[in-house]
Amino acid sequence: MDLKPVADELYGLPPKEFTAARNAAAKQADDKDLAKAIADLRRPTVGAWAVNRLVRDAPEGLEEALGLSTAQLTMRELGRKRKELMEALVYRTLELTGPLADDAVTQVRNTLTAAMADPESAEQVRRGHLTKGLEYSGFGFALPAPEPTPDGEDALARKRRERQERKRAEAQQALDEAEQALGEAQADQLAAQRAFDRAAERLEDAKRVTAAAEKARKAAERKLNDLS
Repeated sequence: MDLKPVADELYGLPPKEFTAARNAAAKQADDKDLAKAIADLRRPTVGAWAVNRLVRDAPEGLEEALGLSTAQLTMRELGRKRKELMEALVYRTLELTGPLADDAVTQVRNTLTAAMADPESAEQVRRGHLTKGLEYSGFGFALPAPEPTPDGEDALARKRRERQERKRAEAQQALDEAEQALGEAQADQLAAQRAFDRAAERLEDAKRVTAAAEKARKAAERKLNDLS
């Protein structure tokens, strides 16, 4: 078992199925390092999962869009092509995933925009292992997409929202760390169980060899007695 095919399968799953499938895959890993690497895989956001689905199910249309990151076109041609492909890809994504919340659709748009503008972002998308949305900064690299700020939000509401977002981020981090610890513990348990099973097999082999040797000894003893 290798990490890449496992990750390919996991990042094609809906986020709600990811954690259970990842932990099951970690249990089935044939060595401790691989089990830990699988357990360390992060669950994708809904927007990231939607783009990962697009990579798997609509590679031809997506590849045309990703090629714009290195295309030699005028700004006018580039802008027109990006707009045309964006709408087609977002529509195709929603066909594949079904209805998405507005923030997930925004993540899809931001990620596709980054991938059409920046080769590094395009390569991240091609891998199909996104865990969060990308946003093109205009300086050749991608950043996590920020939450949109509602228009007309006053200072008190903004502070309340920011505090809630911090708490949510802390809770998500705690969940991620707990899931990682669980995955590591399960991997250690699996390794210990396999070591126990191997020791039990060696014990049974030794018992069979001992029994066979004892049988041979008795046969030889009877033969010696018969000759006496």
